[in-house]
Amino acid sequence: MKDTRIIITLLALCTIIACSKERGTASDAPTPQATGNTVSNGFYGGSNARLSGSNYSQSIPLDTANAMIQSYLTSVRYPYADTALRALTFDADTLRAYLMQNPSIVSVKFILAHQPAYKNSGNNGLYSGMKPQALTMIIVGVNESDQYVLNSQNGVYEHLTPCPVQCGNASPFIQ
Repeated sequence: MKDTRIIITLLALCTIIACSKERGTASDAPTPQATGNTVSNGFYGGSNARLSGSNYSQSIPLDTANAMIQSYLTSVRYPYADTALRALTFDADTLRAYLMQNPSIVSVKFILAHQPAYKNSGNNGLYSGMKPQALTMIIVGVNESDQYVLNSQNGVYEHLTPCPVQCGNASPFIQ
């Protein structure tokens, strides 16, 4: 569960970065405000669709991000064992276009799932651990009414590239 939260946090950070054409931090972005006075799982908001508050979609310093990454990498014995999922990469232009074409989207949900090949090879419903060849995420927008916003093909997104398989930058840390 802890590993899943780290991956989701990193993907959310990547989404924020990917949706900005300019390099750097989103320092001019408005600070999320509480939309109600209810508390649900540590998040503030009147709707599950637009979660806000101090624990949601906030910028964090690079040293904090790298310490979180290091904690995860240590837990999966990287670099001595390079078999656990370290990252998932998604095309920024696809995500940017999806968000621009659908202004009703207030949140982006990253749902853990088994890759089709893993699911279809007799592993349907079986625990996969953190195997990069088994895990992916489904990406879908959510509107203010807590409803999914489908893409122009009446679907959602997947096709994330796992690392290890294709890792790109040699360093697992953000520099």
